[in-house]
Amino acid sequence: MKNITNILLGILLTIPALFISCDDDYKETDLGNQPLTLSADNTSLELDVTAPQSNAITFEWTPGSNFNTNAAITYTFELGLGGTDFNKKIEVELTQGKTSVSYKTEELNAIIINQLGAETNTSVELEARVTAKVLQENIDPQVSEVLKVSVKTYKPVSSTLYLIGSAAPNGWSADNATKMNTVSGAAGGFVWQGKLNAGELKFITTLGSFLPSYNKGSDNTKLSLRESDEDADDKFTIPATGIYKISLNIINMVISIETLDAPEYSELWLVGNPTGWNFKAMTVDPSDPFIFHYNADLSAGGDFKIAIAQNWDAAFFRPTVDQTGAGTNLEVSKWAGDPDNKWNIAGGVYKIKLDTRDMKIDIVPFTPYKLIYLVGDAAPNGWSIDSATPMTAVSGNPYKFTWTGTLNAGELKFTCDKKSDWNGDWFLASENGKEPTGTTEQMIFSAGGANPDNKWKISSAGTYTIELDQLQQTVIIKK
Repeated sequence: MKNITNILLGILLTIPALFISCDDDYKETDLGNQPLTLSADNTSLELDVTAPQSNAITFEWTPGSNFNTNAAITYTFELGLGGTDFNKKIEVELTQGKTSVSYKTEELNAIIINQLGAETNTSVELEARVTAKVLQENIDPQVSEVLKVSVKTYKPVSSTLYLIGSAAPNGWSADNATKMNTVSGAAGGFVWQGKLNAGELKFITTLGSFLPSYNKGSDNTKLSLRESDEDADDKFTIPATGIYKISLNIINMVISIETLDAPEYSELWLVGNPTGWNFKAMTVDPSDPFIFHYNADLSAGGDFKIAIAQNWDAAFFRPTVDQTGAGTNLEVSKWAGDPDNKWNIAGGVYKIKLDTRDMKIDIVPFTPYKLIYLVGDAAPNGWSIDSATPMTAVSGNPYKFTWTGTLNAGELKFTCDKKSDWNGDWFLASENGKEPTGTTEQMIFSAGGANPDNKWKISSAGTYTIELDQLQQTVIIKK
């Protein structure tokens, strides 16, 4: 009975404390009777299409008054088109203590055009005001004086671009046009590298639509925008089938089409005792078509060589010295027939990298990393490598990891070891600024520092699932 009495007494003593604690959440220090005043760091600005992520404007205001009540204050910020008496506006609700709103250039331009209904490439007058509401009964809201801001808008450029034409990998199909990659840090910049056929080429902004398109301008280094069927439809000419790199900017309207060295082989096969003498296709390096990879469990060990065709009479890449074992930067030769030189390895898991340009091979036993981590401003913990976000190991498979969660818009890469000097091992995108495809794509592995420091670009925040295979060096980043 005594125990029950003590328990009841404890509960009765706790209840007032709970109410006091909850009430404190809505209290604020006495703010006196100061007026609510709104200001901006710039009241006349021209938005710059070349700097979409720059800070355009910040609105700030004084806290206003809670009239000696110690009650908290919440705020409603309104931004409207001038002369509409705030009938065309956006509203932002802010919790207590938040007394500013900032907009980046691209964001503000989109609000003015898409939500307030203003025209592109015009100067418009905006009006802003803020309302303070005291969380206490019988206190009227405070409203600041209207602040006027003059802003010149710009015409937005497309965030996507595709290759189309008889020279393009997928021909004239607008539904299946080849996507270019955006250039990180360069507004309006796009890049693509790969095989083009001899023929014609231009660029569309939207899958399934031939207009608008970017066509050949006054010469082979200039672009022109085609927005209707009446506009000129000049195209770039690709003189011969080969490997090309295309770099362009749809703001500056410039383009460069470079011819790159083409490898002799687009396919190679590893064959030998570790594969049961079956021809196993190697993987072309995503950043260098002269380099081929074969990563696998070769527990059978023994002899192997690398074929240029699935034919025993074909030429093979071979060691200069027969029965050469595992190692790095090993000399490679190529011939058909005898002597039938082959590499010889002990059984195990290996990463094999053949460079057909320099005729070198790395045959390296692979020990999997225990964890892989997300790093970048798109990751939950940003650029803090010490608190990098860990992925989850797949049970029963030491090479695979998964992660599901919220990614922010920004850059992303994967650290294998969280080295604080950033000179550890990394998995990187095949090109800097590459947007995830949502399907399986090859990664670059960089040992001893991120070089090249290629990062994925997450263009929109949301919930993503990532599946990473550290042996095959593949990743799926899917929203």
